[in-house]
Amino acid sequence: MLKEFPNLRQHDEGYRRLFFDGYFDLYIWYEREGGPLTGFQLVYDKRGYQRSFTWTEAEGFSHNKIDEGERTGEVKMTPILVPDGSFDAPGVRPLFIKAAESLDPGLSAFVLEKLDAYEARARGRTI
Repeated sequence: MLKEFPNLRQHDEGYRRLFFDGYFDLYIWYEREGGPLTGFQLVYDKRGYQRSFTWTEAEGFSHNKIDEGERTGEVKMTPILVPDGSFDAPGVRPLFIKAAESLDPGLSAFVLEKLDAYEARARGRTI
């Protein structure tokens, strides 16, 4: 079940929220606090083959794996996103629905709408 991370540090650009559980991290980006939603990133399979599905108003969809970076001596490099083929929306969707039971219904519906739009686009349909 996703829980909101309290007191998330904010940056000068926009406003963001983070929800997490053992399988997902969900980052939500807003134009400003209380303003319109401008994007999200759903990180999944955090303990396995960690990947991310991202949607932003400006750039649309992307799907990446998270390269954890190499260790050089005592220092671990910063993780980066690298392209990772197609997103398994039908596999991730039911897991997200269960995890998102604690979220505001409008927020979870928004994420699901984007997952469905990506899946429809991948199958050559529009919704």
